[in-house]
Amino acid sequence: MTENTVRNTLYFTAAYNLMGFFTFLMPARFGALAGLPTDVPMLYTGFIAANILLFGFVGLWQARASSLNLGVLTIFGISKITFSALMFLSWRQEEILLTGFLMSLVDLAMGVVFLAGARRLSLSAQRAFWR
Repeated sequence: MTENTVRNTLYFTAAYNLMGFFTFLMPARFGALAGLPTDVPMLYTGFIAANILLFGFVGLWQARASSLNLGVLTIFGISKITFSALMFLSWRQEEILLTGFLMSLVDLAMGVVFLAGARRLSLSAQRAFWR
């Protein structure tokens, strides 16, 4: 995975997370469009929305950083894949519509890009260490 691809995906995740922020913050208005439940307590929606926004800002910060951070990419990759897996389980338990799970496949793809970028970064660091 090239650094350019990882950086572009980080920029994309910042924008995508902004959309996710509004989706979870206002479930009656935007969550329904994504096949999510609409009658959810504000404590849950607000906390999830705030974390989504935080990840978006960290993604933007990382995209603009002079060098990519292995830890950030790894955490991003794991969290994006985990979110997609949770959406799949929620769909299988009929808590959300198929639309919600299908939209989370974008997160799955970003997670794969981030983990591939972390692997490339790790291998580069190992090669530099042994030189």
